[in-house]
Amino acid sequence: MAVIVLGDWDADGFVSAAEIVFSQEVVGIYPVKNKCITFTYPSTPKTILSLLNNVASVHCNERVYLVLLDIAFANPVKAFLQSVKKMNSYVVYIDHHLPTHLQYNTIEKLVDELIVGRKSTAFLTYTLLKSLGIKMTERLKQFIDVVSCLESGLRCRNTKLVQFVTAISKAVTLSKDVMLWEKVVRWLSSPLSHIALPYNMNDIERYVKTVKNYCDEKDIALDLAPTAIKLFNYRIVKLRNHPQNCRFSAIVTSLYRVLKSPVIVYSEEKKLLAVRTRDDKAYAISMALYKHNLVRDVMGHERLAIVKLNKNIDFNSVLETLRKTITEVSGPAGI
Repeated sequence: MAVIVLGDWDADGFVSAAEIVFSQEVVGIYPVKNKCITFTYPSTPKTILSLLNNVASVHCNERVYLVLLDIAFANPVKAFLQSVKKMNSYVVYIDHHLPTHLQYNTIEKLVDELIVGRKSTAFLTYTLLKSLGIKMTERLKQFIDVVSCLESGLRCRNTKLVQFVTAISKAVTLSKDVMLWEKVVRWLSSPLSHIALPYNMNDIERYVKTVKNYCDEKDIALDLAPTAIKLFNYRIVKLRNHPQNCRFSAIVTSLYRVLKSPVIVYSEEKKLLAVRTRDDKAYAISMALYKHNLVRDVMGHERLAIVKLNKNIDFNSVLETLRKTITEVSGPAGI
């Protein structure tokens, strides 16, 4: 039998993947009760179909155990699962993104185990493995804690480790370097504490800046922050032109940190609206907009929700709708 682990490129994805690799190769408990070699691949909802050949080549005539981690449900993911279902497969899906919540009933019919929650995928995976009696290494636990802090918007005590995890995540996400992603997963899943990652933080930061599509979201956030307008306790920023090679979610998160306040960012060019809060208000606001039929699609998770707006909605309409929506989900004070 074969075990294949697919995880998102970011920290939540590679930490979750490392947890499963540790559980399978080191402990030999999950998803198979035996020590098996795992095959690991980074993926996104858009690129997951390109991995079908990898799954098929590993599959051969044996049963394949497939674990999807931190990959938001989308049409390509649905097609992938439908294809895998035709093989002799056992599929585990663990995620926390809003589209996965919305399509829970659909996904449930395509997989053997489905775990969807509002915490980070790394935390959901940790909770599952802990319930099976698996004890993580101290290194893995520290990374799980940091990822959970970052995903929840809480302040982490170990600031140096936060910087380190953030730098690695940015390097891997920007470069889309498969070998770098797998090296991080293998290092994290190793039970040997003395094995060091072949990169220090300074190396990672230099590496990030050499990537051709490097973008400094913090500089962009600092430029945009003075333009923010206030709506209740939220700061609303209008992004007229979407900077090239910059991740919208990263700009939003940087604005959240610079303004030290819940933020709503409207991308005029891409017709996107992002909500970043310290609690689940982002989830509530995005769901309210979804129920009002003002959006075409919902992405992100409970503290960073991104919606694709209908094309006929302008900025003034967005402001008016947000005023009503925030009042609905938060009360008259908007908190």
